[in-house]
Amino acid sequence: MKLKINIVLAGFLSISLGSIAQQLEEPTINENVFFEGNDEIITVEAEHFYKQSKSKIRQWYRKSSTEATKMARDEDEKYHLGASNNTYLEILPDTRVTAEDELIAGENFSNEAGQMGILHYKVNISSPGRYYVWARIFSMGAEDNGLHVGIDENWPEHGQRMQWCEGKNEWTWGSAQRTKLIHCGVAKQIYLDIKKAGIHDIQFSMREDGVKLDKFLLTKDIDYIPNGKGYAEIKKQATALSYIDEIAKTVNGTKIMKAIDFPIKNTNFYLDNAWLAINPEKYKEAAVSTDFPFENGMYDIIFIGVGENDGQSGFQMLVNGNEVGKYSAPLSKNSFEESIKYNKLWKNIEFKKGDKVTVVATVGTDGTEFTRGRWGGIIFAPKLKGKDILENSKAFSIKKNVGSETIVSGSVTIPKDK
Repeated sequence: MKLKINIVLAGFLSISLGSIAQQLEEPTINENVFFEGNDEIITVEAEHFYKQSKSKIRQWYRKSSTEATKMARDEDEKYHLGASNNTYLEILPDTRVTAEDELIAGENFSNEAGQMGILHYKVNISSPGRYYVWARIFSMGAEDNGLHVGIDENWPEHGQRMQWCEGKNEWTWGSAQRTKLIHCGVAKQIYLDIKKAGIHDIQFSMREDGVKLDKFLLTKDIDYIPNGKGYAEIKKQATALSYIDEIAKTVNGTKIMKAIDFPIKNTNFYLDNAWLAINPEKYKEAAVSTDFPFENGMYDIIFIGVGENDGQSGFQMLVNGNEVGKYSAPLSKNSFEESIKYNKLWKNIEFKKGDKVTVVATVGTDGTEFTRGRWGGIIFAPKLKGKDILENSKAFSIKKNVGSETIVSGSVTIPKDK
C-alpha cells in the first residue's frame, strides 16, 4: 500500500510541476499590447512578450520570487532580487554551463539568428531611423552570454551575436557585437534600422542556452548608456487599429493603406495611436506621401477621417500632384470619433503601381481649441464597390472622450483611457 501511495504522489508531483512549467512559458500580455517610448528611448520588460516561437528545443521561462522551475542543469539561485520588477526570463534547459560541456549546434547553441527560442514584443516606432539595442542580462561565464535581436522576422547582421564579457554574476547592460577578431564584442554595433513608423515586432532569439534576460531598450542616441534597472516601460493597448480593417473586409478585393504606413520623417505629422496627427502648437498643416503599392486599375477611394469636437479638420488627397478631392470632417460630440460620418468617398479613380499618393491635412478650430488633423488611412475598393463599403460601415463606429469610458458599437473595441 505504501508503494502505491508513493507512486500516486510521484505522478501527482510530475503533473503539478509540468503544469507550473507550462504556465511559466506563457505570455503575460496579449498581442494587442504594444510599448512606446519617451524621449526616443523605448524600454520593455523581458517577461512582457506576447508570444514565443521556434521553442520546441529551447524555451524561455519566467522566474520571480514566487515562480521557479527546475529543469536539467538549471542550477540557479534567486537572481530575481536584482532584476527589474523582480522578474526575469531564462532559456532552458541549460545543458552547456561550462566549456567542458559539449557544444551541440541547434540544441544548446545557435550562431545563426532567428532559429531557436524566439521572444516577440510589439513596439510602436513614432520616428523611423537607427535604433541601438541594449539588453540587461545575467551571465555567469562564457557559455551563457550571447543573444540575437531582429525585427519583423528579419535578422540583420548588426542584430546578431550580442555579447557580454564584463559584469559576470550581476545584472549587466550590454550592446556589443561579437566578431571574429574581437570575441568580447565591438561597442555600438548592435542596432536596427527601422524605415517605417508604426508597430513593429522586436524579437530576441537564443544564441546560448542558460541566458537570463531582464529587459531591453531601444534608443536613437548612439552615446546613451543605461544603468541600474533603466527607464520604466510605457505600455499601451492597441486602440483604433481595427476600424479601417473592419470596414474594409466587408467587400472582397479591397486594399488599404493605413496612415501609420506612410513615412512621416521630416513631415509635420506625428503618430497618435493608429492615426497620423498634427501638433497644432507647432504646425497648422502637414503633408505626407508614399507610393501606391497595388496593381493598376480603377478604384473607389474611401478616405478615413476622424471627427473632433474642437473644430473641423480639412483633408486633401492628391495623386502625382493632381487633386483627387478635398473635404472637411464634421464636428463630433465626443473628443474624437471614427464612423461613416467622417469618411469621404471618391469614385472611379485610376491608379498605377508606383503613383505618388499624397495626403494634406489642415487643423481646424472652434475659436478656442484646435483639432489635430487626425486621419486613419485610405481604402481602395473595387470599382463601383465603394458605396457598399460605406453602407456596411454603418455597423461600426468608435466614439471616445478623453479620460472617460469608450462608447463602442459594432465589433470595434478600444480600452478606457488611463
